[in-house]
Amino acid sequence: TGHFYFTKLLLPVLLSTAESTGSSIRVVNTASSRHTMYPNLDFNSFKDGKACRRLGKIHLYGQSKFGNIIFSNELACRYGDKGIVSTSLHPGNLRTELPRHLPAIVPYLYPLVAYPSKMGALTQLWAGTTPDPEGKELNGKYLVP
Repeated sequence: TGHFYFTKLLLPVLLSTAESTGSSIRVVNTASSRHTMYPNLDFNSFKDGKACRRLGKIHLYGQSKFGNIIFSNELACRYGDKGIVSTSLHPGNLRTELPRHLPAIVPYLYPLVAYPSKMGALTQLWAGTTPDPEGKELNGKYLVP
């Protein structure tokens, strides 16, 4: 909900900037490949209660990342013709503390397939700074490194 609310507050400024400059304005939402493990939204779990506790941390994480993708796609549909380019992305498998929430063996195997965490911003930077006209073609896309 934080991504949505923050963007909603900024939307008037984003739209007026796109209109006054004639340039595309970028909104980049970070998601995760984890969304594929929980590809729907359980609205009952959005507030603290039985449904939320039943899902557990890793499923709530996957659901939140799927929500970021849905939000990004809807933003692209509603405001793409008004100069807003909205993308969502998976930053890549990065060596972070995230695997600590996964089954016991995963934290030992994960570093074998993960990139250094300092590489985590590369896809976001590319999505936010790719010059037009290529940048405009990113609207509504889900990007991966």
